Amino acid sequence: MDYEQSMKFINKYTKSGARIKDLSRIMTLMEKLGNPQNDLKFVHIAGTNGKGSVLELTSQALINAGYTTGQFTSPYIRCYEDRIRINSENISEEDLCRFCEITAKAAEKDEYSQFEITMAIAMLYFKEKKCDIVFLEAGIGGLLDSTNIIEDPLVCVITSVSLDHTAILGSTVEQIAMQKAGIIKRGCPAVLSWNNSRTELIFAKECILKDSQLIIPDRDEFTNCTNNADGCSFTYKGNEYKIKMHGSHQIINAADAVKVIEILREKGFDISDENVKESFSQVQIPARTEIIEGDIKTVIDGGHNPAGVTALLSTLDAAGIEKPVMIFGMVSTKDSDTAAMLISAAAGAVICVDSFAPDCIVRHALAEKITCEKYSSDISDAYPLAKQLARQKNTSVVVCGSLYLTEKMRKIIINK
Repeated sequence: MDYEQSMKFINKYTKSGARIKDLSRIMTLMEKLGNPQNDLKFVHIAGTNGKGSVLELTSQALINAGYTTGQFTSPYIRCYEDRIRINSENISEEDLCRFCEITAKAAEKDEYSQFEITMAIAMLYFKEKKCDIVFLEAGIGGLLDSTNIIEDPLVCVITSVSLDHTAILGSTVEQIAMQKAGIIKRGCPAVLSWNNSRTELIFAKECILKDSQLIIPDRDEFTNCTNNADGCSFTYKGNEYKIKMHGSHQIINAADAVKVIEILREKGFDISDENVKESFSQVQIPARTEIIEGDIKTVIDGGHNPAGVTALLSTLDAAGIEKPVMIFGMVSTKDSDTAAMLISAAAGAVICVDSFAPDCIVRHALAEKITCEKYSSDISDAYPLAKQLARQKNTSVVVCGSLYLTEKMRKIIINK
């Protein structure tokens, strides 16, 4: 297979594939491939928001410490290969094509999801490259997520849990938490973000059933917390940590990362405090409250659910960005009503766009949900219009909503 053939094969699969009731489908595929995942060590991460940040903060610390570190994330922002990395380097097109061909021969039926096919390629790649550790981000949920076939992770992590993917995971936060708790394995320590008080009992019960240690960072141990235009910082056990990423929610994610690192140290990984400090000051995830300086300051953020939008608005406030011009787009499976209400209260003007994903909301329909100054625009014209309005209003531009939108807008903005 060449690259074009490989991407054609991968893209013929839908996001979710045929409906599943258990993990037998992905187990069958991985068995045909020789179960490469059984030869790897994992940190397994699930949650509604924050799992990508926790993955990057922790995996970069391991990279800094000299370990060959696999990183499996979703969705991609710059290119498909973003999802499969070793030491922050994307899988090469050559390796992608090679492992894609192997996977294609094993995947005889078209019932798989694109996520399952991608994970199979990743596991073959990580095994061949002899990764010391793999940081594995769950896709949707946890219990029935294909990543949950791993049997004995070093540690599992549950980040912030809120409403998302309700058609699949359940209509309440409690139901969603039960799905996330499905990644907890017998005897495996579980780190839970401290902002999950509403569902903490669900995770505690699951840990008791699985004889697993539940570790919730004590927020009182994280002192001198700051959140401003330069990022975040806090003190933990006498060490000061500075986080490049913006938003007070990143302190919660960093607290999870600190606890994961402590567990990995107990399991024999040699990771210094300096490795961790350097990681926190290095990591900036594209389209996660990403600030692009220029003639007009632009913030790109893929917070695609109410909790994510709320975190973005808090970050903008801390950065002193008032009444920005917002380029806004959502897919139909997300809570666009709440997201629109939140940004209408914070924005100086909102430009609604579409044509960034097959299931995106038509821009005119989305604009009907906005209650402040609003516009509908073709996606290619949205940024020039936003900059023009931002100059008039003496403010900044913010791109927000779907990650699929931020992927496309990021390319437009950076290319310009």
